[in-house]
Amino acid sequence: MVETTVDSSSRSSARVRAGKARRRWLLNGVIIVVIIAAAVTFWVVWRPRAKLPEGLVTGKTERMDLIQSVSATGSVTAQTGAMVKIGSQITGRIKHLYADVGTQMKAGAIIAELDVPDLEANVRQAEAALALNRSRLAEQLAGVNLQDIQSATDIQRAEAGVAVVQANLRQVQDSANLQVATANNGVLQAQANAKNSAANLTRFQEVFAKGFIAHSELDTANAQADVNAAQLSSAQENVKLVRAKVDADLASAREQLKQAQAALDAARAGLAQRDIKRKQVKEAQDAIRQSEAALAFSRAQLAKAFIRTPISGTVLQLAQQQGETIAAGLSAPTLIIVADLNRLQVDAFVDETDIGRVQLGQPAQITVDAYPNHPFLGRVEKIASGSTMQQNVVTYDVTISLQNPEHMLKPDMTATTVIVVGRRDNALAVPVDAIKPTTRGSTVTVMTRGKNGQPTFRVRSVKTGISDGDNTEILKGLREGDRVVLSGQVPGMSTDQQGPRFRMPFFGGGRGGGGARGGGGGGHP
Repeated sequence: MVETTVDSSSRSSARVRAGKARRRWLLNGVIIVVIIAAAVTFWVVWRPRAKLPEGLVTGKTERMDLIQSVSATGSVTAQTGAMVKIGSQITGRIKHLYADVGTQMKAGAIIAELDVPDLEANVRQAEAALALNRSRLAEQLAGVNLQDIQSATDIQRAEAGVAVVQANLRQVQDSANLQVATANNGVLQAQANAKNSAANLTRFQEVFAKGFIAHSELDTANAQADVNAAQLSSAQENVKLVRAKVDADLASAREQLKQAQAALDAARAGLAQRDIKRKQVKEAQDAIRQSEAALAFSRAQLAKAFIRTPISGTVLQLAQQQGETIAAGLSAPTLIIVADLNRLQVDAFVDETDIGRVQLGQPAQITVDAYPNHPFLGRVEKIASGSTMQQNVVTYDVTISLQNPEHMLKPDMTATTVIVVGRRDNALAVPVDAIKPTTRGSTVTVMTRGKNGQPTFRVRSVKTGISDGDNTEILKGLREGDRVVLSGQVPGMSTDQQGPRFRMPFFGGGRGGGGARGGGGGGHP
């Protein structure tokens, strides 16, 4: 039992010692590897390198943000309608002046008041004339209304009278015809009776002469003949009387009809009078309109004595003072200049070589001599199609909107404008001095080091993009970190092999009066 325990302890101690030995060997191996790596790194970094040829300058291909811009000079101006020269349309003495240079004015506010008593008198005269014409119109309207009512009543009454008289005339005519017919019938009856009595009397006389009848019978027949003759004469006289009466009745009825028709004509004549009244009313209304127009004109003339600003803004200039007389002529003399400083812009004159790259909406930065360390932001709003000659150089007017919330900028300030026409973020770029133009495109000379540390040079074709004047974008042909030759003579390479030194042009400068360098080379590998 004791021997077994001793053997187990011996084996455990052996295993422990073996593990410690393996850990020591592993640690020693790691230390040796680290020492070797450090030695190699030291040799690579601190080994002696061959010096570059004297005068040779190199640069490095790096990632950076490039901004291509066009620079131009111009001046601060007011936008269209943002600055007005206010004058007077009439002649008069300045009675009151309500503004001074620097005063903030609201649109419609009175700037000055002129002393014009003659215009005030004209207004009062026009008001009096209008009141008189309105009174006349009221009278005419009252007369027309009364005439209308009276004329209508008279016509209705006259027409009714004519109708009654016409009916009476027809009745009289019918009655006359009946009376004449009756009288004529009576004559006929009397003539028949008289003729019969005369025939009987003749027969009785013949019979009496023969002695066949008594004398009394002859007397009776004679008397009857006389009676019938008298009745015939009476009937004939009655016809004459009836005819005379009928003629008188008809004449009376016709006269009544004539009078009724005359009354109707008179009533209708009242309509013509009404038309005359209405014409007079129209004339009175026309007179009122003329008076109103005259009053409006007089008031408009008087309103010109109160000179107002059409826009809100700041007074920039006063041309005359209170108490002075303004003499208006063919053109209104300028009294005051008002500008809205919130609506300013810059008119920049861009050289014809740069105008092709300027587009609407491009951002711009403006500086003025008054605030050299305070740039103002803007944006291209308009590009003129017509050219402007500036110092015998063709330029184009580019309008740039401004942000001027603090009213620091003033009209006519000289402004330097930088318009951003291109931008590349995190672009691969080299200094512009590294680019060499050739007939086959752009090239750069790339420097590398061999294992012995000696520099080697090789010409590469590159494709370039935009440039900010100091660095040029490389689209193809180089990698980040490549070392390129900027200036100096490359050993073992002729000047023709290196290519001519190339500097990106100063776009926006030169003839146009200064500018920032920009542009972009073109090159194809």
